[in-house]
Amino acid sequence: MGPGVQEAEISTKGASALEKRLEREGAKRGSVQISLMWDNWNDLDLHVITPSGEHIYHDNRNSSCGGELDIDMNFKPTSKSPVENIVWTKTPPPGVYRVGVRHYKIHTKGIFSWVPFLSRIHRKNSTDFTVSLVIGESKRFYEGSMVKGNDLQFVAKFAIAGPDGDVPELTVNEQDEGKEDFTEARDVDTQRRRVGTVQDGVSVNLSWEGGGDLGLSVVDSDGDQLSFFNPEGLGGGSFDLEGFEPKSGSRSISWDSNPPNGSYSVVVRHFEAEEDTGEIGFKVIVNNRGESEEFSGVVQPDGSSVEVGAFEV
Repeated sequence: MGPGVQEAEISTKGASALEKRLEREGAKRGSVQISLMWDNWNDLDLHVITPSGEHIYHDNRNSSCGGELDIDMNFKPTSKSPVENIVWTKTPPPGVYRVGVRHYKIHTKGIFSWVPFLSRIHRKNSTDFTVSLVIGESKRFYEGSMVKGNDLQFVAKFAIAGPDGDVPELTVNEQDEGKEDFTEARDVDTQRRRVGTVQDGVSVNLSWEGGGDLGLSVVDSDGDQLSFFNPEGLGGGSFDLEGFEPKSGSRSISWDSNPPNGSYSVVVRHFEAEEDTGEIGFKVIVNNRGESEEFSGVVQPDGSSVEVGAFEV
């Protein structure tokens, strides 16, 4: 098990809550069933690595050995009582299986969703989770807590014996047992944020050098705006509040999937500051469904805004 994860005896109430969530979502049942539950809007992901090394998770829901991720929740914040479920309806092949959890994304609701500063504070909070492992009549529970990141936290492992009663050995280094830098998940992040050559989604990235505080916004043809002050909107777009620092020299807005069809303008603003930073040169890169376009310009230190460019979806 990974650090901070422990096998637990959960209350009857906790076990009942898990069962109610599984029933609510129409979960499949089988000879082996692994379930994950947590209690906020965030997106946690359940993973199982099979003896062959195949990975069952949100982007590979069905494995060649019969495992299936039949419930995957909160890629968008749909529930404050989510559950995920991986199941084998028939006995899995022999070998050792590893169960992991990853904190993929932070979602905000209520006051945190419209007050950016409070949202940034709230995003630092960790998420508690419970994993249930059912093999035949045996049931075990594991509890832990984690923050958003690329690390896949291993929670448990279990063995399925072959007809001769033997279990093939697990070929994993001991140092990899608890936590591994989940490069595959980082690749999925890159794909989902659609930065690069992926043919779906849109990202707008602003960069500059030196001091000053620049703001980035995207405005649609109706005048609706996506920015630091309105960090979510325009059909699923989001301003990167997690990576926001006033003088970091970068800002980012992205859509995981295509925005609604229409015309969009990109606007850069120089917020006034006590010190005189002078005019600032900047660069904006728009990646529109795999097609990249670069804009550059200069903005004055008087609170004025500059429309840098536009793109069509």
